[in-house]
Amino acid sequence: MEKTRPLFIGFAMLWAAVTITFFLLDSTVNYRPPIAEGALSSLLSAYLPVLALSVFLLLFLTRKRSPIQWASDFHVDITRARPQLWLVCAYLLITQIGLGFFWNTGLHFPGPEVYERSTHHWHDVVSWMLLNGVFYIVIPIYWLRRTGLRVADLLRTLEWRKNAWIIVAYWALDFFGPIIGGVNFFSLSGQQYAVGVPTSIAANTIGAGLPVVLLMHVILIPRLMVLFDSKLTVILLAGFFYAVFSLFDPGVDYSSVEAGALSVSYIIMTQVLVGMGKATFTVVTGNPLIHFITLHVLSARIPFDTEMYSNLLAGLQ
Repeated sequence: MEKTRPLFIGFAMLWAAVTITFFLLDSTVNYRPPIAEGALSSLLSAYLPVLALSVFLLLFLTRKRSPIQWASDFHVDITRARPQLWLVCAYLLITQIGLGFFWNTGLHFPGPEVYERSTHHWHDVVSWMLLNGVFYIVIPIYWLRRTGLRVADLLRTLEWRKNAWIIVAYWALDFFGPIIGGVNFFSLSGQQYAVGVPTSIAANTIGAGLPVVLLMHVILIPRLMVLFDSKLTVILLAGFFYAVFSLFDPGVDYSSVEAGALSVSYIIMTQVLVGMGKATFTVVTGNPLIHFITLHVLSARIPFDTEMYSNLLAGLQ
């Protein structure tokens, strides 16, 4: 394994430089993209707490755990891990740019646009799911099978009982956190829950959850872990990887150089931290599905998206 302190310091300094650049640029413009509204309050109230609770606290609480057998569990060929890392990074960047610019599609629905009931329909959801499903589920699974990884073999290595306390505690934190922060969830109607919750889970699983599970948690992180000797370095690198997934999230604006710079710098400033939180669950447990439950589809996405999906499906009636 390689020594990683210089790498960690370099990427940490890059994050800090981008964050400073965002606030300097933000103070000089009259217009900011919707994604960047309320940046400082979001950073202080949501994203930095994610870093503290989902990265540093979880690393501390699991510091005495036995090492995970990354190469055998995830069928990683150590001699090919480095070129495969470059391959998955290039694949994500190229596909994100292509899907974003040509199909207006990002990791989270409705892509670069901001959701508005009168302008988005259920067939937009289907298109988003199909595109992300093909590029980030079908193709990666085909490639993983070519490397020798079998899903059944991987699932047999996962220690659910050992990690039950992590699942319960962090699911509750990520589910109730947005609601406490003001997300409208408990005031919805029974029909909205009945329609919106299962639709949110199904749509986000295909459109956002499994893409991140496969590319980041099954392909990227195990290869980083066999190459580098620092969990925190791996977590930071995975955070930057996840930020690429967010290049065309709702509210970005690339119509001008300034708007594009604000969008990208905001994404790096915030989504690197979110990605680090997601990565930590896999790094400390070896289970690529725990983040899916605790910090993604089965937690915060339900409060955020239930009302939206119930409204979208109302158009079918």
